[in-house]
Amino acid sequence: MKLLLAALALLLLAGCATPPEAPKPEEAFKFGGISMPASGEVLDTKYERGIDVMYRVVLTLPAEDVPKLLAASGFAPGAMKDDQLIDGRRVYREVTVDGATVHLSLFTT
Repeated sequence: MKLLLAALALLLLAGCATPPEAPKPEEAFKFGGISMPASGEVLDTKYERGIDVMYRVVLTLPAEDVPKLLAASGFAPGAMKDDQLIDGRRVYREVTVDGATVHLSLFTT
């Protein structure tokens, strides 16, 4: 009987331990003040929260549209990283390009 109760308790606890929902890319874009061109496609979005907040977004984007993303998102000409005051918080933004793959790191500190 004790074994049955222990097994039921474990099943109940396992059911309560659902993984957190994956962040939506739109949340990351809003957080970082990113204006995504229509030609882009999001491949992955990750979110970490502790003392600071960090979003990492991986997308595919034609090389000719990377300058459009940077300009529309308020980066200075030629800059691939900066910091902006967005919704009252300082957000550090970094863009790395590897062919048609673009990585966005958006974080507070």
